[in-house]
Amino acid sequence: MIRSFLSRSSVFGLSALLATGLIFLPGFVGCSSSKPKDLKGDCQEKFDKLHDRYTKGRYAYAKEGYGDFLVTCAGTEHVEQADFELSDSHFRLKEWEEAEQEFSAFLRDYPTSRRYAETARWRMARSMAAQVLIPQRDQTKTLEAIRELETYLAEFPTAEQADSARNELDRLGQLLADRDLLVAHLYRRMDEPLAAAIYYKQLLADYGDRIPRREINLKLAECYIALDQYPEAESILEQFDGVAQDDPFLVRLKDTRHKLEKAKTRYQKTKEKERRELEKAAKPVEQPKDTTRENVSTPLEKPAH
Repeated sequence: MIRSFLSRSSVFGLSALLATGLIFLPGFVGCSSSKPKDLKGDCQEKFDKLHDRYTKGRYAYAKEGYGDFLVTCAGTEHVEQADFELSDSHFRLKEWEEAEQEFSAFLRDYPTSRRYAETARWRMARSMAAQVLIPQRDQTKTLEAIRELETYLAEFPTAEQADSARNELDRLGQLLADRDLLVAHLYRRMDEPLAAAIYYKQLLADYGDRIPRREINLKLAECYIALDQYPEAESILEQFDGVAQDDPFLVRLKDTRHKLEKAKTRYQKTKEKERRELEKAAKPVEQPKDTTRENVSTPLEKPAH
């Protein structure tokens, strides 16, 4: 929701000015001869109505009213609570982007809030994580959500939601792994074995049990075969020497070993052919024998007179 008239930072700064009496707003003090409005009483009444909507689950109505309340009642008693309930209304309506923005602004304005800081930090992290449900090419939001969840756990390690935060971290970590796995497979299909090998090696190094390690090792071995890096491929395949005979993985393993042996044989033949061609090219060319003189008969001598 975009707040009217004043930005959130302006509203927050306005609170201090109103509290000191340095400024007044026309909405708060009338210009006519009538008595000034009771700002405290008027804002208390507004807040009570909005809070009643919020507690009854009428979040769409509550958030609209709270946006105006934070402007017209800046500096009054319930501003912090109204600010939190505005952010939480977006959260409960699953308006994740708006909830993230509002909770982030709330934490800037009330960084040491005893009543709401923990809940606001958790729900902002949840709002960020909820915007990422499938592996995306751009994982910026996933990484931001991970950082926010880690911040939450660092600040509130014994919080009620700590286990849920760890579960979210696991889910987001899996999304990153799935994204990198998709990229690696894409490079393999594009016949780019070097790029695929880089991703497969990174997956094995970074993601532990989040990935199918045996299958990825086999894919990596196939990339090494395509790159003519046979010792590396053999080193990987040696890890699977003890695979059980009834393990379905054994079929794929045998197929990859067969590919390796064929590739090595083909490579050796190619190298042998190249060697012979080089030897032939380096051998000096025999010059053709000059037989001209041999074919010319010796002239007969003239008889002496």
